[in-house]
Parts: sequence; structure tokens; C-alpha cells
Amino acid sequence: MNWAHDTLQDDLASYVRERTQRIVWTNMQLGPAGSPRPDVYAVPLSFSRFTPLAYEVKVSVADFRRDVAAGKWQSYLRYASGVTFAVPAGLIGKADVPDGCGLLARADDGWRTLKAPTLRPIDSLPRDAWIKLLIDGMERERERVSAHRRAEYAVTLEVERRVGADVAKLIRDRDLARVRYERATRNLETAAADADREYREHMQHARERAERDAARLDEARSELAAALGLMPAASVSEIIRAARDAADRLSESREIARLSRTIDSVSRALELARAEVPAIAGRTAA
Repeated sequence: MNWAHDTLQDDLASYVRERTQRIVWTNMQLGPAGSPRPDVYAVPLSFSRFTPLAYEVKVSVADFRRDVAAGKWQSYLRYASGVTFAVPAGLIGKADVPDGCGLLARADDGWRTLKAPTLRPIDSLPRDAWIKLLIDGMERERERVSAHRRAEYAVTLEVERRVGADVAKLIRDRDLARVRYERATRNLETAAADADREYREHMQHARERAERDAARLDEARSELAAALGLMPAASVSEIIRAARDAADRLSESREIARLSRTIDSVSRALELARAEVPAIAGRTAA
């Protein structure tokens, strides 16, 4: 991540506020015009261990080397027990910082202490520094807290707006789902009605066809009954018995016809034999 100076400075101030019991100021001049102005300055909430700290934020190697060469960080020692350089991770190493100074590096996952500063005792701050911190510093802190609250309120409003929009979307989705459900229900009802109508028409056609077939069967049965000498309304069993009797009679008639043909053949043979007997007798006598 490419850090801008002020963005990295504010990120560091938030880190110090969250991780330590200190009052924190950013870009605060520690006295009248010409006084040192550390990027981040932190005063502990402690009487027994008064160790104010100064942080110098650097986002380029050239700026870091220029300030180190000028000894800018040394001007903070009148107001701080220790000085720490804060940089993006990888910008410089521990060996690059002056002796006694600390080094904080900002990686993607947060701040890391690469080197702790050497703390020296300090009894108090100069009078001008206290006055500056009380007059301007407390006003800045009040404004910072107010800005933080305004930001939280803005976030709350945005969340409410988005939640409201989400709720409205849910309502719209619910209404759309209801419309789709009703449309699908109507389509199903229409399809069911069409299917029922087609089923009824099919059954009606099948019934009519069955009735026609039954009528033709009744007509054929009546004709068969009449041919067998029965009443048209004769039952199936009566027709079956009559048909069997007729078949038997037909069988007897065929046997009689066969015997008649046999008798005729025998008769003709006898007649022929009788005609030939006298001739045979005459030839014998001679």
C-alpha cells in the first residue's frame, strides 16, 4: 500500500490511542512560533511514570535521511522521553535510525515495533508547552472527539439508510414473489382446468365409441340369434347353446350325405354285377 504522509500519521495516532493510556495529538506545535512540531505526540496518563513520546512519520527515504542529517529529531528531546520514527514497512531498517531512536513499521496487517526507543527521564514539560497543549491541544481533542462522533453518527445514518433500502428491497422482492406466485398459481389452475377438460372430452369420446361398439355388438347378436332361430333378445348363453346344436346338426347332415354317396356307389356296383351274371352263365354253359 502506498501511504500518504497525513494518512499514515492519522493511522499511527489511532494505533497509539488504542494501544496505550495516553493523550495523543497530531502535528501539534509544542510552544510559540518556531517550537518543534512532532507528527504525533503522546503524553501518558500517569504521575509516577511521566514519559511523553514523540513520533516522526516518514514516507520517503530521502525525507528520512534529510531530517536525520539535520538533527530535527533531537529538538523533540526537550519535550519527550524518546523519539520513534514511523514508516511504511520496508522503507528503512533498524540500522538506519539514529542511536536511541525507535522504529515502527506499518505493514498491511498493522503496526510492528522493529526497535524500541531508549527512554530517558523527564520531570516535566516547559511552561509554554503545557499552555499550548491546554489551549490548542484540548480544543483539538474536543474537535477530534466531536468529529469522531459525527463520523459515527454519519455511519449510523448510512447504515439506517442502507438497512432501510434493504428493507424496502425485501418488501419489493416479497411483492414480486407474491405476484409471481399468484401468476404461477393461475397458470397451474388454467393448466389443471385444460387437463380436466381434455380428460372429460377424452372420456366422453371413449364412452360414445364404446356405446357404438356395444350397439353394433347387440345388432350382430340379434342377427345371429335370428339366424339360429332364437328371439332377438336371447342371451349369450342361449346363443352359444344354439350354435353348438347347429354345429352338431351340420355334422350329422354331412355324415348322412357321405353314407348316401356310399350306398349309391354300392347300388351302382350291384346293378352292374347283376347285368353281367347272365352273360357269364351263358359262356359257362357253352
